[in-house]
Amino acid sequence: MANLSRRKFLESSAGIGVLTIAIAQTPYILAQETPDNTGLLTPCLHFDQAGAITLYVPSPEMGQGMSTTGALMIAEELDLNLDQVSVKLMPYVEKRVGMEFYQGSGGSGSTMRTWNQVRSTAAFARDLFIEAASRQWQEAALNLFIEDGHVVNKANGDRIPFANLVQSARNFMGGSLIPENSSPKPNSAHKRIGKNQPIVHGKEIVTGAPLFGIDVDIPNMLHAVIKRCPHLRGHVKTYDDSAATAMPGVKQIVPIARIPEATEGWRRVAAGIAVVADTYWQAKTAADKLNIEWDGSVSKDDDTTLLKSKAIESVNSADMRTTIEAGNLEAAFNDAKSTSEATYYHPHWAHTCMEPHNCVADVKPDGAEIWTGHQFPGTAISGAAEVTGLPASKIKSNFYRMGTGLGRKNEQDYVKEACLLSKAVGAPIKVTWSREDEIEQDYVNYMGAYKIRAAVNDNGELSAWHMRAAGDAFLQRPTVGFPARLIDTYKGEAERIPNHITRGAWRGPTQNVTAWVVQSFLNEVATDAGLDPLAFLTKLYSQKQVLKDLNWPNGDHDFRRYIAVLEKAAELANYHTPLPSGWGRGIAVNHTFVSVCAHVVDVEMIGDSDYKVHKVTSAIDCGYVVNPLGVKAQVESGIIDGLCAAKYGNWRLERGVPVSNNFDTYTKMRMDECPDDIEIHLLETGDTEPRGTGEVALPPVIPALTNAIFAASGKRVRTLPISENL
Repeated sequence: MANLSRRKFLESSAGIGVLTIAIAQTPYILAQETPDNTGLLTPCLHFDQAGAITLYVPSPEMGQGMSTTGALMIAEELDLNLDQVSVKLMPYVEKRVGMEFYQGSGGSGSTMRTWNQVRSTAAFARDLFIEAASRQWQEAALNLFIEDGHVVNKANGDRIPFANLVQSARNFMGGSLIPENSSPKPNSAHKRIGKNQPIVHGKEIVTGAPLFGIDVDIPNMLHAVIKRCPHLRGHVKTYDDSAATAMPGVKQIVPIARIPEATEGWRRVAAGIAVVADTYWQAKTAADKLNIEWDGSVSKDDDTTLLKSKAIESVNSADMRTTIEAGNLEAAFNDAKSTSEATYYHPHWAHTCMEPHNCVADVKPDGAEIWTGHQFPGTAISGAAEVTGLPASKIKSNFYRMGTGLGRKNEQDYVKEACLLSKAVGAPIKVTWSREDEIEQDYVNYMGAYKIRAAVNDNGELSAWHMRAAGDAFLQRPTVGFPARLIDTYKGEAERIPNHITRGAWRGPTQNVTAWVVQSFLNEVATDAGLDPLAFLTKLYSQKQVLKDLNWPNGDHDFRRYIAVLEKAAELANYHTPLPSGWGRGIAVNHTFVSVCAHVVDVEMIGDSDYKVHKVTSAIDCGYVVNPLGVKAQVESGIIDGLCAAKYGNWRLERGVPVSNNFDTYTKMRMDECPDDIEIHLLETGDTEPRGTGEVALPPVIPALTNAIFAASGKRVRTLPISENL
């Protein structure tokens, strides 16, 4: 999204033309009737004759590159270079009649879901321009083409800029030309898609331009800091605000009730006391003077040490619900050439979004307006509507680039808080969370323990698989995932440990930890059987070609893709080349949502309890690649996130209260701990459409790392984080 000063400049400059291509579901519904070549041609297209261009993209930007990818797809159809344009996030529209349109960022689905919609809308705009030029020149449309923001006549080279064709093009909307009849270019004709494109907002980011929600400042805005209940499920018992009220700049003290009020329900808004003041620092300083007594008795048994103990005890002894089963398990173990058994455990992970949550709200009796960053604009608006009592149609919204989201900015709590406070105070309110707030009040990744048994037959094949899983969520997904159904004999069992923890999506949900458990244990199984781990994996994935995933999004798994990325990563990494003493090399693969990625990690042990990752070699199959540079950036970030979570991630609770609340108690990997080298190969498989890339690289890097540590040291990492268990 363009920064505020640029947007205001464009909107107020009569001497600079603006071509705006937004993404419409029915592009001709809101046509603006003007007597000249200014204004809207469709909701997708706005300009004046000077020709400065802005592309609107539908998917919110949180660092995953959708501003660039979406703009690239539009620019391809209109033959525009991205250095000719500015790029903004498309305004959210709750409902349009006609073509469905996706406005969200999550599940690695933004590029996939907008691929056809974005290009078709841009193709419709292109066809309108060509038709208008055809009529003006009395030349057949087949003899015209677009180039560099112009319609060009093949016969004589005459050119007309788009900006001169709007008035006449407007006449053809809803008549002879309709969006459904406009076809995007074939992939073979792409000149921009498939080429490296730097991020469109790179300069603004590195120069500190106000792109983010936290940068928003509106007239007469007050600031709020909230002291939230530290207990996972609790209420304000009593409070004394006398010292806070006497502080400079303080306007009002506002109690906030928990939503829902009943502690049996997941926290959607934490109970707390808000201080509203003229500035953020005044509000924060006064909030520190509040004297609050909390009632957190409901969640006192939510303790990291206790939950871990219960989960491990459960997988070893508890009666569990069977989630999947086939074949004679015990017979397969009795007939096995070798068997393996191990117990794995991982703790909770926090999101630690670099931009803490924030929202500005201005609530009035007849309507409201919000300014924020959110992964799903419709979700944010529905949250605002819920707490204001206004219909969603009365909520005006302004959405901004997010300083990471990772699933946490799916939630509504920070939006609801701002709306509740603005409604109570009767003024625009900006709620800004601190780093401590962001970690303590997180919707964390789940914790879990897993006991796994496996058998290998005389042919060196996996012949039986049995997984038992227990955690603070019902862990069905790991227990029904592969290798179950890849082989004929398997069983899955799961149990939920009672708790009051609020969990949420974390980059690569479920797969982020399941891949480690499965791929690390498969490495154990191969090693115990005296087999090469890579050969063992490729043989396993050769047993079936395609299976339907039992977990969301329930797509097909083509195991030929698994083998292809494994073999390519191994080839690039010289997998079987010997390493120096104290070094190790590990390999792993995983399918996340609809894409497949394999990594090879080279690691060197530093003493007995630390290590250095020297190189990660990656191969990814993510379908047709729109922006190779963007895909590689996502793979790199997934690798870094995964290595960081594996080494340090451990969100801790003591008697229902998070004790991890900043980077001194929730450690992040530093620059000198990052790999010296990351090599990435993008497989070309003949796909005609893109697949997801935002999350696929993270899950397999953790088992590749722990397998490398075993190869280097002989130590199996079965408990995370590695820094506490090596």
